[in-house]
Amino acid sequence: MRRLLAVALAVAAAPAGAAALEPSYGHEDAHGPMVELVLLHDTLVANGETTNAWRPALRAGWTLDVTGSGGELYVAADVALRSWDDPDRSRVLASASARYRGTFGTEEWKSWFEAGIWAPLASRISIGPLVGVGLMYDFSDEAGVFAGAEFAMAIGGARVVSFGGVAGLQWRFDLP
Repeated sequence: MRRLLAVALAVAAAPAGAAALEPSYGHEDAHGPMVELVLLHDTLVANGETTNAWRPALRAGWTLDVTGSGGELYVAADVALRSWDDPDRSRVLASASARYRGTFGTEEWKSWFEAGIWAPLASRISIGPLVGVGLMYDFSDEAGVFAGAEFAMAIGGARVVSFGGVAGLQWRFDLP
C-alpha cells in the first residue's frame, strides 16, 4: 500500500515539475512605458455644488520593478479627451497618480491589483487613495495588454470620487 501511495504521489508531482518549464512572462527587473484609455465617472463637490461627469481620458506612464519580484511602481498622468472649457472648475481635466501594481500568474494570463495615490490637478487640486483590479495578457516578456477597473477619491480644493474602467498596452525592457 505504501508503494502504491509513493507511486501515486510521484505521478501527481511529475506534471507540476513539467509546468515549471513552460514560458513565464514575468515582469522581474523590467521597466517601460504604459498607455491606457480610461473611461471614468467623476463626482466633484466644491462650494456646496455637486457635479457628475463622465471623463474619457488618455493616460501615459512609466513602470519600474522596484523589488525584483515582478510587482511594478507605476507613475502616470492623464488628460481628458473632451472639451477643456470649464469656467466653474467643476470637472477633472488632468490628474497624476503613483501606484504599486502586483501581478499574479505564471504564464501569459495574469490578474493584477494596484494601490496608490491619485491627484486631480485641473481644475481643482486634491489628493487621495486609489485601488484597481484587472486582467493582463502578456504576448511575451516585452509586451502585454490589460483591462480592469479602478476607484479613487481625493480631498483638497474639492472632494472627488472617481470610478470606471481602463484598457491599455504595456512594453517592458530589462534593467541593466
